[in-house]
Amino acid sequence: MNLARKRQKRARLKPKNARAAALLSLLDMESGRYPEEALNEYGDGLARRDRALANALVFGILRYRNSLDWILSRFLKKPEKPLDPVIRAVLRLGFFQLIHLDRVPASAAVNESVNLAREYGPPGSQNLVNGILRAVTRTENLPDPQEADLSPVKKLSLTESHPEWLVDRWVKQFGLEETSALLKANNQIPPLTLRINPTGKSRQELIATLKDHVDQIKPTTYSPEGVEVYGSTGSITQLPGYKEGFFTVQDEASQMIAYLVRPGNGEKVLDACAGLGGKALHLACLGSGAVWALDTDLNRLHQIRPEADRLGIGPLAVVQGDLLNCPFQPESFQAVLVDAPCSNLGIIRRRPDVKWLKSASDPERMAKLQLKLLEAASRLVSPRGRLVYSVCTITPEETQGCVNAFRLQNENFDLVSALNFLPSSAQPLVGTDGTLQTWPHKHRMDGFFAAVLIKS
Repeated sequence: MNLARKRQKRARLKPKNARAAALLSLLDMESGRYPEEALNEYGDGLARRDRALANALVFGILRYRNSLDWILSRFLKKPEKPLDPVIRAVLRLGFFQLIHLDRVPASAAVNESVNLAREYGPPGSQNLVNGILRAVTRTENLPDPQEADLSPVKKLSLTESHPEWLVDRWVKQFGLEETSALLKANNQIPPLTLRINPTGKSRQELIATLKDHVDQIKPTTYSPEGVEVYGSTGSITQLPGYKEGFFTVQDEASQMIAYLVRPGNGEKVLDACAGLGGKALHLACLGSGAVWALDTDLNRLHQIRPEADRLGIGPLAVVQGDLLNCPFQPESFQAVLVDAPCSNLGIIRRRPDVKWLKSASDPERMAKLQLKLLEAASRLVSPRGRLVYSVCTITPEETQGCVNAFRLQNENFDLVSALNFLPSSAQPLVGTDGTLQTWPHKHRMDGFFAAVLIKS
């Protein structure tokens, strides 16, 4: 049975509890589905607590999959023999609960895993699951990669659960100690970060509105419009102020980008790779100009207008199109933002599935596309206008390397310091070369890069 038919068959199943929803979500993700999509489908109808548990199980396994699989292999008689995908996912669920979730009794983790194997796995597979997990509960000291005869990179890859190729790349770039700090930061559960709607409540007013509905809430360090929320909130749409449009969800690093593009009076601004429109919506809130959002994906564009209506944003035009085959006339905009597709290696803490989806060749491959997009966007910038390039990654090829390659071919664009555009609270994020760079382990936010280029 092919992957599409397997997904269709699973879609007809109604999970009875959080662990079943997590299992079906994990299986769907093996055929390329996003975690949030799968969890929304299989978690539909579950109680709030069960949905929270399903979410914690799925994202926990995505964070620690590498180390879980290594420990699991030590309990298999034939570790070289591939496991059935369902049983592998069931065992990952069991191991994660036993190792990382203190609040889940060991007996519950074992029994529920056996039930999942019985219901969804091959006949008789519950015996294998029961035997392995009970062996784990009887083991006082689990196998530790740090005590194995492995290279430092391999040990770090297993201990902090990242692909070995990525750990090797970062050790060469940053050294062992800083790479370890970066990997640990990637494995931390990030807060829910909100951005206030400037036309609604102030930041302090929003904090006062939400503080009795969340575990902890505080202002962001660098963005003057951000709020960090800690602990389970349930559905974001149920928080006070959501329906009134007082806030939207946006990571603190992402909030920095709109300041670099902020429309002046009467300026026309283009978000050339708009996606779901988070930055375009921020631009429409910040300035007094007109904002266009361009993207190839019509489904994503359809989600921008309802969000704009919720936030009370009027002057925002949504256009389907490809920047590389652009529907606009040359020099049509005073500012163009290229928030380019990238390897996404700066957002692993929020999207832990990214580290398992990428390969060593992706940064170089994406850098070639990014340079083409910058070239196309540069033709739309009017004289003395701004071209802003941003990516949610930290690889040299896709950050400084791409900007340097563009400038070699376009001497009429000058790199100017992001300090000229950012609020004072965000200025520590700017490097000596004038570009913006944020880091999970240094700034407790996603890893973003941005550069501002002025057309001379």
